[in-house]
Amino acid sequence: MANREQLIKWHNVLATVVANNANSHAIGLLLKGLENLIDASSGMITIFPQGQAPQTTHHRLLANENVKTHVEAYDNGAYLLCPFYCKAMEEDGAGVFLMHDVAPEDFEKSDFYFYFYQQLGFIDELCLLFKTNQQDIVSISFVRHVDEQPFSVDTMEQLNIIYPLLNAIITKWQQNEHHAPANLKRQLDNALIKFGSSVLTAAECRVLHMILHGYSVKSIAQRLNNSAETIKYHRKNIYIKLDVSSQSELFYLFIAALKVIPEGKETVHDPLIYLA
Repeated sequence: MANREQLIKWHNVLATVVANNANSHAIGLLLKGLENLIDASSGMITIFPQGQAPQTTHHRLLANENVKTHVEAYDNGAYLLCPFYCKAMEEDGAGVFLMHDVAPEDFEKSDFYFYFYQQLGFIDELCLLFKTNQQDIVSISFVRHVDEQPFSVDTMEQLNIIYPLLNAIITKWQQNEHHAPANLKRQLDNALIKFGSSVLTAAECRVLHMILHGYSVKSIAQRLNNSAETIKYHRKNIYIKLDVSSQSELFYLFIAALKVIPEGKETVHDPLIYLA
């Protein structure tokens, strides 16, 4: 069970969450507060929208836990093998669960266990699963490492006691989030694909899209199997043709082009034509 100092910090966190109307920043503080309350090593929050791939929205990772391993690989498909995700798909998939309560037999011999547990030195994981009014599933998970004790019965009891409160907070957070309708998401995806295509070559468009995603010249060169000098050459031509002088100007040009796309219009052309 939490000690007095932990409880004081926890209630201060709750006060901040309420004061901020359970916005995304407050949910990040909630994750940190829960981590402190139960003496966890690290934690993360993942949303499983109905019929879509998951999105990890908040995470607190240790130095040896990298985003590529913990977040990208999981969100890109590994989650399908996660015992907590499989539990969430069941009718009784809301509540507080320990890994050994939901994992299949011989789970410790699986590739999933090796990749997400053994290599990173995890000894235990618990997960709080919530099913919101938006039909989404929200997962808050915490781990402990091999040099620590597994989560205790007292910890599980404490989390079960505050679960209704956490459920109300998570539900409020999800209600506050403005999820783009599927058709708008498709429109934005198409706009990114087509952006610059009316004035740039195919190779320049590939580089442009990666620049917009925040990749460095070195990263783009590695991903496209080109030299850094080639990427710099493409970038120079992109800036000249689009009449910009920096990555930030390029970003704002993209945003400006999105704003002038006629509402509800399927984007089959370069959005820059609407700026013209």
